Amino acid sequence: MNIEKIKGVSCAIFTVVFLTGMIVFVYNKVGPDTLKLIKGEGYIYYDWKQIPVFLFLPVAIVFDLFIFLIIALPSCRERIGVIVRKLIMPVSIYSVVAFFVGIIISMVISIYPLGTDYYKCDSTSIVSSGSYYAKSKEICKQRAYSPEQESKVDSIK
Repeated sequence: MNIEKIKGVSCAIFTVVFLTGMIVFVYNKVGPDTLKLIKGEGYIYYDWKQIPVFLFLPVAIVFDLFIFLIIALPSCRERIGVIVRKLIMPVSIYSVVAFFVGIIISMVISIYPLGTDYYKCDSTSIVSSGSYYAKSKEICKQRAYSPEQESKVDSIK
């Protein structure tokens, strides 16, 4: 087998694994946080980047599927290539629109529900740009000093 072909297949397999992992991670992380915000729960985590990334998931799924099909069905690569060429423009347009609409939605969420209905809890994290929000200041204080948080800190040490 040709070394270039092995490199291409291994790169494609790595891309499929990476994209699938990213899709699962974003869906499991952003999905519940967004649902909590929609339901209006008392204590939520919000990061402005969640909405554009969540709207970008269909694009990642399409690219993941195309790469997987190219690997799995090498005899149909030409037909898959034709389909990819037909769909690349709509997928590209959707990704650009999803990015800008996601940023606008994030700004609206930051102003209306978070700015009017929630209090921003103090964040001590330097790594994350997201913050926790609560319906009242008492919930922020209660969550900051809960035994749940202390057990997490003890397990890290």
